[in-house]
Amino acid sequence: MTQTAFLNPAHMPAATRTGTVAGERFLVLDSWRGICALLVALFHFPTGSLISQSAFVGGSYLFVDFFFVLSGFVIASSYGSRLSEPVELARFVPVRFGRIYPLHLLMLAAFAAFEELRLILPQLRGTGAEPFTGGFDLNSLATNLFLLQGMGVDDHLSWNAPSWSISAEFFAYLLFAAVVFTAGRRSWIWLVAAAVTAPLFLLAFSRTHMDVSFDFGFIRCLYG
Repeated sequence: MTQTAFLNPAHMPAATRTGTVAGERFLVLDSWRGICALLVALFHFPTGSLISQSAFVGGSYLFVDFFFVLSGFVIASSYGSRLSEPVELARFVPVRFGRIYPLHLLMLAAFAAFEELRLILPQLRGTGAEPFTGGFDLNSLATNLFLLQGMGVDDHLSWNAPSWSISAEFFAYLLFAAVVFTAGRRSWIWLVAAAVTAPLFLLAFSRTHMDVSFDFGFIRCLYG
């Protein structure tokens, strides 16, 4: 693999992709994106059915790593050859932020509104925890507002729990942009080093190794 191909996967047969460099779609990946998204959704909505209770669906949370790989591939394809320019770097951050934060903020607001309703209407509390406690406390709300829920700031999953992966991806975007802008053509060396070092870090410091989220989610994303 050449350095150019590593930083710009757009150098691949045209039959597998379509569109401009800025708005490229890799057709061969679209079906896998849908299948893996469905499996992750099934994992997060368990039922009593044989499918939901199967070991395969029970382990489908691991498909989040597919999306880490996919995001890295698409970002490298779209921006790998352009982030050495200050103008492109300045454009990259708000574009990526705008792609993930509005929906994240909307979902966070919905969770906060429900907690407020539970505070006002005791009949909604049931036998669960008190409003704004546990994974829905105000401290972790601030963490989620600043997209830090996958960076090891809190010691638990909180609010919209799966959003830890969004946090991890966003900071991986920032690291990728910084490395490409700083190292230029040699950035592939640093990116490979990060991908190799990250799982070794988890082996050394995580009791659950690959199965991390709020604690070492960013590290997990790096080797994806």
